[in-house]
Amino acid sequence: MNEISLRNTIESIRQDALRYVDWRKQPGFWVTLSYRVRRLRKFGAGPFRLLLVPSDVCLGLVKWIVSDSTIPSSVDVDPGLYLPHPNGLVISYRARIGAQVAIFQQVTLGEWQNGVPVVEDGCALYAGAKVIGGITIGSQSKIGANVVVNANIPASSSVSVATASFRVRSSTTQTENGVR
Repeated sequence: MNEISLRNTIESIRQDALRYVDWRKQPGFWVTLSYRVRRLRKFGAGPFRLLLVPSDVCLGLVKWIVSDSTIPSSVDVDPGLYLPHPNGLVISYRARIGAQVAIFQQVTLGEWQNGVPVVEDGCALYAGAKVIGGITIGSQSKIGANVVVNANIPASSSVSVATASFRVRSSTTQTENGVR
């Protein structure tokens, strides 16, 4: 777990903001900022913790307005988190997320049989990806849309769903009740 200090939190927020073109207009930045302030208030040391309560409440309200997602304050997230579409995220309270990670909408980092996922530095988890159990997603890996991952993924890997297949149905014929 990273040291939770005012200096580290400010540096993490700065690196988070750099991931966005204009952080002020990005809901994902506000979700991340709310997480960072709440984590500092709950687990940081120092007299400023009480002073953070109003900021925490205000940012929580802003986050609630712009997104339905919450990152539990117990999650260890390194700097540079990028949430381009922060809706429908489900993140286990014990998950671990590395630096410069991108997480898209409807992603789940879920606990299974007392194991939680670890997402290493530089990964991207695309829309609808589900990462379940005590597994590790290796650094610089990409998890494609709607992929369910329940095994370790080596560094610099890409995981995707097989291409959809289809078949043309034979021409329909009329039956007695009009349904075939």
